[in-house]
Amino acid sequence: MPDPLRPLTVTLSDVCFVHWPVAPTAVDAVVPDWVEPDTADGSAWVSALALSMDRFDVLGLPVREGLEGVNLRTYVRTPGGDRAVCFLSLDVTDRLAADTASAVFRLPYHDARIRRRREGDRTEVVARRRSDSDARFTLTFEPTGEPTTAAPDTLASFLVERNRYVTEGPLGTRLVGSVGHRPWPIQPADAVVAENTLLEAAGIDAVAGEPLVHYSPGVEMGIGALEPL
Repeated sequence: MPDPLRPLTVTLSDVCFVHWPVAPTAVDAVVPDWVEPDTADGSAWVSALALSMDRFDVLGLPVREGLEGVNLRTYVRTPGGDRAVCFLSLDVTDRLAADTASAVFRLPYHDARIRRRREGDRTEVVARRRSDSDARFTLTFEPTGEPTTAAPDTLASFLVERNRYVTEGPLGTRLVGSVGHRPWPIQPADAVVAENTLLEAAGIDAVAGEPLVHYSPGVEMGIGALEPL
């Protein structure tokens, strides 16, 4: 049988995941009060994803192509114990796409200037939010190794393989959406974060130490309609 039509389908490519461990209390302060931080290795985690959006389709119709994005997200559990993603910000290089996704999916999208430049195997991404000059992200990365999928019950699986996201509607309505995709193909990567003020803009103190990094050539991702919890 064909897959059900999802309100939003995004084809992602050249994705770099950059993960930092943080205190659970830091996450608890910035997510809805009806979810709790999900932890692994004794820590909560926040991740920045630099990605290219080759296609951005709404209800099966192409809306935009060739966009760039930087997403900041963390990991939570719902009251029923389900694991989910909570997006802290989603910066994208198109105001229409940002406004449409914000209205339909109740997510914190922002219009941004994002430059991606590749030299050989290395890629530099420079992101600046248009509405907030203090929200910036500069990353250089180079994938290494061969793509594989994350084994179950590993930290990589915890950070990459999620099929739900949470947000809130008017008057604090609890909302959960589904995310459908094949398992992420991931591989190690060398990366340098030269500038990152997205965390502070989202209400999380700057993090110290080297991040954990994954690279993926990409996936096609379907995002389902929001449902009240």
